[in-house]
Amino acid sequence: MNKIIFFAAACLLTALPLSAKERKVRILLYSVNKPAAITLTPEQGNVFLNDKVLRTPVVIEAKGQLAAARGFAPPGKRIRVDAAGRGIWFSGGKSPRRLYKGLIEITAEKGRLKIINTVPLEAYIASVVSAEAGDLSQTEAFKAQAVAARTYVLKHMGNHTRDGYNMCDSTHCQFFGGFGAVKASAQAAADFTRGEVVTYHGKLAATFYHSICGGRTEAMIYVWPFEHKPYLVSVKDGPANKPYCSVAPGFSWKTRVSLKALTGMARSQKWILPQENIRKMEVMDRGISKRAVTLILSTENRRATLSATKFYHGIGRRAGWNVIRSTLFYLYSGKDYVIFEGVGNGHGVGMCQWGAEGMARLGFKYRDILKHYYPGTEISYD
Repeated sequence: MNKIIFFAAACLLTALPLSAKERKVRILLYSVNKPAAITLTPEQGNVFLNDKVLRTPVVIEAKGQLAAARGFAPPGKRIRVDAAGRGIWFSGGKSPRRLYKGLIEITAEKGRLKIINTVPLEAYIASVVSAEAGDLSQTEAFKAQAVAARTYVLKHMGNHTRDGYNMCDSTHCQFFGGFGAVKASAQAAADFTRGEVVTYHGKLAATFYHSICGGRTEAMIYVWPFEHKPYLVSVKDGPANKPYCSVAPGFSWKTRVSLKALTGMARSQKWILPQENIRKMEVMDRGISKRAVTLILSTENRRATLSATKFYHGIGRRAGWNVIRSTLFYLYSGKDYVIFEGVGNGHGVGMCQWGAEGMARLGFKYRDILKHYYPGTEISYD
């Protein structure tokens, strides 16, 4: 009898989440535009800069390969900020004012600051969910986002190890905006799903996600030249006449781009030669979801082929992500312009965030949502 009780107790213990030991995530801040100087303003409570209490704002600036706290500490190889309490506000550079907490290490490289923030994993998840899914409203959609974001960071913790951190703060990894605007619903979702991850055959899944799929997600192999993953396939997003993500604002879009502007962008990205001009643009082939896979850029003398994903990212980085919102578009040519008429927003692989919102409004639970967008996967504890 005692053996049976012991065995049952052991089973209960092994079923508990293994994330009780809090992991840390190292995030590169200002990853897109590294500032030459930044102003730090402590929030209420003690903040320490190089083991000295910081009570008033201070400017941190790069001086070649050294970082200096103006009027507070001489230039050195590293500045350490401990903001474990209420945190510290960062302002300056090209980003809005943001509140950060935890350990912050500041170094300098070629006259620019390199800022790395180390925070507990679950605090990071709450911030990411607020930033990546802040326009959603449904509790179950937030929970699905929390599990997807947690799985993503744990799966990709080694991406930037060579550079001294785990993740960057941009959408290249996951968008991290600090702790000044963490939503209560996002914090609750992170807390409720604490330690939960998406797995495939016992291993962490690559939980890519995007804003709006437009009616059907795309198989990964049509978007990126990565190894095929059985759970990153094209998934129908609900009824054809009313997809789950049709509740999203901006579900459909239309953009007119002049051939002159298109030529300028194509030259800058080296899609065509410096002396060439684009005369026409066409879609060569499409994926399962009908997203464009390969484009043809016709110039005076030749036809150049281009990956639609490269086109989408190139235009987005140069002209903004609202110009061409996805590769699920159709082209209509005019005399000196091209009209892009499309649906969706984002790369289209994995979980559709607004689809998760639509499913949640219909009563689906977060685990159902995750299994819908990542077919064949399971929800496990890390």
